[in-house]
Amino acid sequence: MLKTGSTVKLITFNGEALSSEDCEPEENYWLLIGELATVLESETIYGRVLVEFDVLVKSKGLYCHNEIPNTLLILESDLLIV
Repeated sequence: MLKTGSTVKLITFNGEALSSEDCEPEENYWLLIGELATVLESETIYGRVLVEFDVLVKSKGLYCHNEIPNTLLILESDLLIV
């Protein structure tokens, strides 16, 4: 289980290493694979944890709808503790 404050790296997104061919550019979160993030909330919500990325998510042209800027809910299994 991940702990709040842990540094993690995104290794897959939704269990996949590559996006589908019909993926909208604003939803291509696979562009974040390899990026580092910090776990903000370690309790899972539908198997996901809230992480704040070191890189600006919107700078990659991606949607980021959470109240806390630069955060996404990511499957715990998509993250590697570094």
